[in-house]
Amino acid sequence: MKFFLIASEIPPTPGGIATYVENTTTMFADGGHEITVFARCDSRSETLRDSSPTVRSDRTLTQTQNNYTLVPIVPKDIHLLKFTATHPLSEQHPAFPYNVMGYWSALSYQLAEAVIEHIRQVGKPDVLESEDFSGIAYFLLQKKLIGCPELENVPIVLTLHSSQYMLYPANCMPSYRLSDYWVGRMEKFCTLAADGIIAPTQYIAKQAIAALGDQLDLEIIPLPAPKSLFNSDHLPPSQPTRGDIIYFGRLEVRKGVIPLVAACRQLWQAGHDFQLTLIGNDTWYHLQGCSVGDYLKQRYHKEIQAGRLILSPSLPKNQLYQRIAQAWGVVLPSLWENFPNTCLESMLLGKAILASANVGHGEMLDEETGDAGLIFDWEIPGDFAAKLLQLLSMTVEEVQQRGAIARQRIQAQTNHDTILTQRLSHLHRIITQSQQQTRTVFPSLNYPPTGHIPYPQSQHPIQPPTENLTPTQLKPPSQPQNPIQPKTQTQILHHSNRISVCIPFYNHGQYLQETLDSVYAVDYPDLEVLILNDGSNDSHSLTTLTQVEKQYPNLKIIHTPHHGVATARNHLAKVASGEYLAFLDADDCVSPTFYSQAISILQQYDNVGFVASWLKEFGESQKVWIAWNPEFPYLLGHNTLGVCTVVRKTAYLAIGGMNPSLAENLEDYEGWIHLCEKGWVGVVIPEFHYFYRIRSDSRLQQSNREQLLYLYEQIEQLHPHLYQKYGAEIYHLLNQNGASWLWDNPSRNLADANMDITGMELIQLIGQKFRKMRNDGGMRLILRKFWGIVTSLFFVLVSVLSITPSLLTHLSITPMSMALIFPLR
Repeated sequence: MKFFLIASEIPPTPGGIATYVENTTTMFADGGHEITVFARCDSRSETLRDSSPTVRSDRTLTQTQNNYTLVPIVPKDIHLLKFTATHPLSEQHPAFPYNVMGYWSALSYQLAEAVIEHIRQVGKPDVLESEDFSGIAYFLLQKKLIGCPELENVPIVLTLHSSQYMLYPANCMPSYRLSDYWVGRMEKFCTLAADGIIAPTQYIAKQAIAALGDQLDLEIIPLPAPKSLFNSDHLPPSQPTRGDIIYFGRLEVRKGVIPLVAACRQLWQAGHDFQLTLIGNDTWYHLQGCSVGDYLKQRYHKEIQAGRLILSPSLPKNQLYQRIAQAWGVVLPSLWENFPNTCLESMLLGKAILASANVGHGEMLDEETGDAGLIFDWEIPGDFAAKLLQLLSMTVEEVQQRGAIARQRIQAQTNHDTILTQRLSHLHRIITQSQQQTRTVFPSLNYPPTGHIPYPQSQHPIQPPTENLTPTQLKPPSQPQNPIQPKTQTQILHHSNRISVCIPFYNHGQYLQETLDSVYAVDYPDLEVLILNDGSNDSHSLTTLTQVEKQYPNLKIIHTPHHGVATARNHLAKVASGEYLAFLDADDCVSPTFYSQAISILQQYDNVGFVASWLKEFGESQKVWIAWNPEFPYLLGHNTLGVCTVVRKTAYLAIGGMNPSLAENLEDYEGWIHLCEKGWVGVVIPEFHYFYRIRSDSRLQQSNREQLLYLYEQIEQLHPHLYQKYGAEIYHLLNQNGASWLWDNPSRNLADANMDITGMELIQLIGQKFRKMRNDGGMRLILRKFWGIVTSLFFVLVSVLSITPSLLTHLSITPMSMALIFPLR
């Protein structure tokens, strides 16, 4: 089998995913299968194992050994860029896509591009696998779903390790802060969009089902163990030291180290004599605003001084295994856990284990029998203390016996022959299934249970989460029912598959020729072009209309009095003969392939109502804007796509079109909200097909803050029930990210979005900010802001230099002059 695996980390980086990648590549390669890993690396010299000489291709540096190939993906460092004349937010910038996206979304895009390029060079794999962590398969799945030829008939399998959206609550951290929130949404989309899902434990499978519904195609397959740990001759013999309890792993809240140390302190205070050693790297304790290690050092400094509590940094594997061999027992106190390597390694090393119940490692230890380890429940007061004292009171023989049972059990679960057989069986099923089934429903988080919006024109049943999962395989989902009711005879359009390009026109004669040239250059065969002259009064524009009407075929011009762009689009939609409407402003352009790609998506997916793309500015700006599939609740705070969109005519007319009451601005944004409210999904093609002209005299550039704030109020009043349904989530998004009209890009942290640039890039952005301030409030606002900065700096200078009244007099600065100056702030 030809197997591709994409990963966020590989050895020597420490971590559970890196360990999984090493064990999985070894398992597949030793089994005679060809495996290629696309992995984030700090540099192209990083390797998974000792490799043969590198092989350079045109685009990537690969490393090959036996059946294994590594394609390292090095993220672009936007902090170390040389001066460039390109716009800091341009796709031509050396940092692209990291200059326009958050880190994880940019990495996802970079990985997708690398995989697609590799397929062009060496051919398609039989299957492709990704982890769930940080949604790194997002763009691979999005590109596959919209018809990327390189990914056609390539099943994409997702392995659940530790989704960020699951870890946020477990780590007591806010979960609505951009870009963390959007990473969670990417992870959920990947889970819904994957062709198959591997869950190492029932624990994480149930968590995914609780979040996303029981239609997920989940199969329970444990992770493979390190091959080196199966040969006990190379392992340090277990020599338990009485009273020596260790924990190893990250010092992380969800790992349970906080309640662990608190419970041990109570036992120490009660006179029990034992030592607890915590071995691992530190992490941030969001709830306390410090690291977990610092929190423990401050709160338990007496226990540390007394030698009862020892905090140790992570150790190399050989030293760590030696240290584990000396311990009396290993404690695994996690509050959230999937299939931890700490448990796997402890069992293979033959150690007595004390582990928390109701999480993933309980399944590894078989908590029902309890013979492979002692299981305690944090929900039962005193249960941990009782089980720890039980472990400490055991004889050496009892401790050794527990360890031997644990080793035997985990060997049977995780040996490579067993896991490879299960994996191949699962992969063959997914391959066959993907060949026999064609998706007709595009995955979306708008639907229950993650959203409150029913499928368009029907109530698609959502079953409650499965309570009891089989140990090997969950029931695969049946083929999804068509969520769209069959069209009646009166709904069937006369010109099926035709696109009606709808262009509102008002005094844009100097741009229309370029716009029409782009439209007539598209590769879609069945096209009609409609221009609505919305009461133009410019002679050049009227002359241009007369000329283009003679010049272009299939062009119809409609003349009406001036009513605004929303009314113009609605009028065009009513007279259009096509099944699909393509909205385009009279000064913008489209790529040659946009319409054909959009129609392909609309024809495949019954629940997709409109299709857009990424946006490239031209004219007075060269930046790009990354659009995203619109989804609630984020869409209720900020628009995620432009107006150049292909829409089902029936869906558009069913909502009454765009609302003319929003004549000043945001009429298209409200239209997308309305379509999504009716259950239609919007899909964004992650390519630049929409070219948006920036003009200083455009309606958008002339908008101001007061206008936008008022229009947001109007939009909420048009959809009150929708805003009420998502009120709590909107509240959290606003509370953690500030005013929504400033968000712009959900994948980027607002505080960091413009901080990773220097030199001329910074000057360009400052210029843009001043232009925006001018549009919001004119030169008066700019002067007020500038004077506020100057006076603030003056006060700082006064404070630092302790300027005396005599010095103020010497400088001819009097109280009267200060009173006249500073009120201008």
